[in-house]
Amino acid sequence: MANGNKPLDRDYFKRKANPNAKKGPQLTTCCGVDRDRDVLNVNNSEDWKLIEQHIEEHLREYTKHASITPVSCKSCGKFLEYKTQIDIDKIQGYVEKSN
Repeated sequence: MANGNKPLDRDYFKRKANPNAKKGPQLTTCCGVDRDRDVLNVNNSEDWKLIEQHIEEHLREYTKHASITPVSCKSCGKFLEYKTQIDIDKIQGYVEKSN
């Protein structure tokens, strides 16, 4: 019987399923993302649709953002982050006036 006063984390369940499992997060060699972390992948069509949908909604809500680049691992395709390009003229209040 196990001691009930210890936290049960992901490592506990990995070792329970496989007593020879390594302790700590197992990272991918290409991008350093935890293998057990369920992340979007740009090579998966359903995940790509979710990424596009998020970007579209974000650009609609934040009108001062000019574009958003989804950054992913070039090797495995795991999504890593969004990079946002901000329209400086809109932030500073400059608007082109047409004559």
